[in-house]
Amino acid sequence: MDTVQNVLNTALAWAQQGFDNVNSIQGLIIALIAAILMTQYKRIFVFAIGATLVHEAINIARRVLADAPSPLPDYLNPDVLKLVAIRFVGYLIAISLIYLVRRLFFKR
Repeated sequence: MDTVQNVLNTALAWAQQGFDNVNSIQGLIIALIAAILMTQYKRIFVFAIGATLVHEAINIARRVLADAPSPLPDYLNPDVLKLVAIRFVGYLIAISLIYLVRRLFFKR
């Protein structure tokens, strides 16, 4: 029972961190576009992966435009990969919520 509770607490923490990470203008616009383009909910994982990749590409482009000495993050670092995974979970939640609202109010 203790192990199940630890797993659930970890999953909830990731979900909260992910949604907090995506809950910005950039993240919400990406999630909105993905939810509008998504035609079936069974494609949520594909759209969440795409949204995460777009988010990473925009962050890299912003660093390049700011003339950062190292615009690419260290994707071999486990902390960076954890942030990307958390962002993916956040996009799963955000796109799902926006898609649900879209389906409720706009029968399409």
